[in-house]
Amino acid sequence: MVREPEEGSKPRVIRHRVRAAAEGLRRVEVAVPANDIGLVKAVAGALRSGGDDARKVREAFASMTAMKPARTGAELLSFLRASPLVGEDLTIERDRTTGRVIDLG
Repeated sequence: MVREPEEGSKPRVIRHRVRAAAEGLRRVEVAVPANDIGLVKAVAGALRSGGDDARKVREAFASMTAMKPARTGAELLSFLRASPLVGEDLTIERDRTTGRVIDLG
């Protein structure tokens, strides 16, 4: 969902925001200690650029950020689409054997 530009926004800013949203980018605001501003900007830049740098950043942060369980179908779908198995040609079959006989008496 693209937010409507605020009253008085310059046309150049509006075009930039529309273009960024079309590219799948989302604007976020965070509060961090002043000493960490450069670090946060560097991480955001690496993620934005994609490729090997983005992969390395995601791997580094994965161990520090626990995945929360999906609460909606959209979250579950997003989780599955982020799987490293996306695009793999997998054949998954269920074991159809009847099991084994055990004595419960």
